[in-house]
Amino acid sequence: MLTARALGFLKDEQGVGSLWGMFWFLIVLGFAGATVDTTAAFRTETMLQATADAAALAAVIDLPREDEAVLSAVEYAQKNMPPETYGEVLAQEDVVLGTWDEVNRVFMPGESPANAVLVTVRGDPVFATLLRIAGVTGWKLKARAIAQKFTPQCFTDGLVARGWVDTSSNNAYYNEFCVHGQQGVYIQNGSYFEEGTSVSMPDLSMLSMPTDGFDSNPGLREALREGVLDPRMVDRVSDLFDMLLDPKSPIQPTYINTEKPVIEVDCNFDLADAWAHRIYHVICADNKQIQIPGGTLTHDLVILAESQVKIPANAALEDVMLISRADIKNDGANIHFSSGAQLGRPDDCADGGGVQIFTTENVFLSSSITWNGVQVVTSKHAELGASDEGVKGLSVQAGGNISLTSNNSFGLCNGDDPLLLTHRRYRLVM
Repeated sequence: MLTARALGFLKDEQGVGSLWGMFWFLIVLGFAGATVDTTAAFRTETMLQATADAAALAAVIDLPREDEAVLSAVEYAQKNMPPETYGEVLAQEDVVLGTWDEVNRVFMPGESPANAVLVTVRGDPVFATLLRIAGVTGWKLKARAIAQKFTPQCFTDGLVARGWVDTSSNNAYYNEFCVHGQQGVYIQNGSYFEEGTSVSMPDLSMLSMPTDGFDSNPGLREALREGVLDPRMVDRVSDLFDMLLDPKSPIQPTYINTEKPVIEVDCNFDLADAWAHRIYHVICADNKQIQIPGGTLTHDLVILAESQVKIPANAALEDVMLISRADIKNDGANIHFSSGAQLGRPDDCADGGGVQIFTTENVFLSSSITWNGVQVVTSKHAELGASDEGVKGLSVQAGGNISLTSNNSFGLCNGDDPLLLTHRRYRLVM
């Protein structure tokens, strides 16, 4: 039987508030710890991710110079998170070069030629303070980023205009061929668009076609895309001209002997006498022209013309880079191709044999020209004639408009001959 004293103790409620106070103190301390400590962890994680992103992009811009790519990644990581404050967050061995498989979205380390960089940034441990009472000591944080160097499909095999693209009837587009007009696309009846091809513009209201355009152009509806794509190479033609005057320029084609000087000639020079593997600088009045020889193969040359250039009907070019920056006072072209010329080696776009054509003015290309791995860049307008299925690998960029006539088939090339001079893009893929 309890004594009166014991019963009094059991009924005494003094100090209950202190117990509840201690309980709520622990609850508040837990919430405060979660707020303070996790906020510090998230802040550090955000800094690490931003640093990884910047380092990966800095590295991929330097490809294919692999050593420079690694050093650039480390340098940008140190700029974002100085070592004296954060320690060494990125070691050289944590910069991995490889390739990015866009289809499967997989990074493949060590694959060559490298077009992507994987960066792993590691921070010092973030120690918990208030959460230590819950047994949480801290976090060891790291962040990863993958950046890729790429060329949009439209610049590999496509027609891209800063103005509009005007297509006539009865054309066919295959093998992911791309048509893009920054100011719109005009399409007539009777064309075919294979699955995977694209017709794009900033807004689909900029598409012009007949009332029954979808019915008369199979695949067009599925090919339509909205997007912005600026052909930046059209602004660099004159700069490329100056760069190629240096035989040791890094953009010289591989078929040029970079140990030999540039050969200067005038418009009276017969290019049939040109030596292969050399650079020719043609200097003459703007209203004069030099002609590519007909009836023979012109190959392994860089021709830098301060004049108009004419390519006759029976001319054939392989491994040729041709740039003209003659100043035309009217709406004419400073590069004119006659009907029946053969551009590029007819090898289904195997490696080598392609032709690059750059001009600061218009370029006119007549009918029945055979295209095999050809890049055309004009600061103004491009006009393409009917080619009767002779287009096997063609990229056209125009600062103005692109117009083409009927009976062309685009995207027939099965190879992957890389174009020599394209404006690369860079992006984070992971």
